[in-house]
Amino acid sequence: MNKVVLATGYEAVPTVKRKSLWKVAGATGVFALYALISWTLIGRGIVADGEEGTSKFVDMATAKTCDEIGPLSFAGIGYYWVCEIEVRPYSSGSKQEVAMARSFPGELSPADIGKPVRVKEFGRYYARDFKSDVPWWSIAPAVGGLVGLGLFAYRRQVKRFREPPSGRPVVTALSLSPVRTTGSAVAPVGLPATASRTVTPHEWSSAKFWRICGLILAVGAVFGIVGFTAERGTELREATLTLAAIGLLSPGWLWFCTPARLGRSTWRTTFTVSAEGIRWFRRDKATFEVRWEDIRELRLTTITDGKRTLRLIDFFPADDEFPKRRRELSGLWEIGATLDGRSLPPVGNGYRLPEAFSDAAFAQVRRAMVLIRPDKLSEYRGIVQGG
Repeated sequence: MNKVVLATGYEAVPTVKRKSLWKVAGATGVFALYALISWTLIGRGIVADGEEGTSKFVDMATAKTCDEIGPLSFAGIGYYWVCEIEVRPYSSGSKQEVAMARSFPGELSPADIGKPVRVKEFGRYYARDFKSDVPWWSIAPAVGGLVGLGLFAYRRQVKRFREPPSGRPVVTALSLSPVRTTGSAVAPVGLPATASRTVTPHEWSSAKFWRICGLILAVGAVFGIVGFTAERGTELREATLTLAAIGLLSPGWLWFCTPARLGRSTWRTTFTVSAEGIRWFRRDKATFEVRWEDIRELRLTTITDGKRTLRLIDFFPADDEFPKRRRELSGLWEIGATLDGRSLPPVGNGYRLPEAFSDAAFAQVRRAMVLIRPDKLSEYRGIVQGG
């Protein structure tokens, strides 16, 4: 197998934190408020005034009646006027070819009733024929938010790989007990050379997937009830039913967003167990492959403090010369872990994958090892002392 492509020497220590309910609720509220503000600004930007067009080939409309809609519509949060209009296409010439339509929210008002207005088609609606496009101030918050989110994710990723502070932290005592030891099974005979399984460390379990789906489905159902009770043909009904459809279809689109699906992308962190050995891939941080003849034991360790669970994967070299041959793996040698802010002891005389695994990913690695190399597999359970 190939040697390491890149190792920083400061690989991330596997970490599991207990998420504060207030932080999760606060982050959800801030995101919802940001989405509503961006949605509303874009809606208002579409109806912003500008210089009227001068083309002769333009549809003309006359407002007949107007109704005020709100507080929720596809134009955002707020109240807008929507008018029933008669539209005469420019292609009709002198013919009295007219069609009934509705104006885009905020484009016309009762003051425009009976007056000819230059309009252009905007989906199922008609808007004023202005030359200006959507103003910068309406899309700036949405673009700025996406850029800010990307910078935050990048800064957080860089922070994980920064040089560790000088001095050893206070290590919490840990009690380990074996669940499965090496030598309790033999390697299978006639294993295909292509036998392999790739796992994404943060892969979601079915329980986690349906917990998230259940919350989104409940919100979608609420919007659906509001939409079906709203008057037919109104913007409120259209907006709420659209949101309801997004929520009720969450099992489909959320499935495409799970780490398991994204793990097929070349930039995702993955761990592979194959007939030849193991492979760890983390783009631009650490990528290595080790053959089975160089591995004495691959250990799965589950550690708990009664509230959170940390799942670690370690491997131990088959001979004492391995660390000298593979100096590029020094960043993974005898590193510790962090569970809910407490530093745990490092793995002794072994290498630790620099990531905490989810229960679903852990189970996949265990199944792969049982099928491919059960003779190399061991498993331990740990309990944090004084936790």
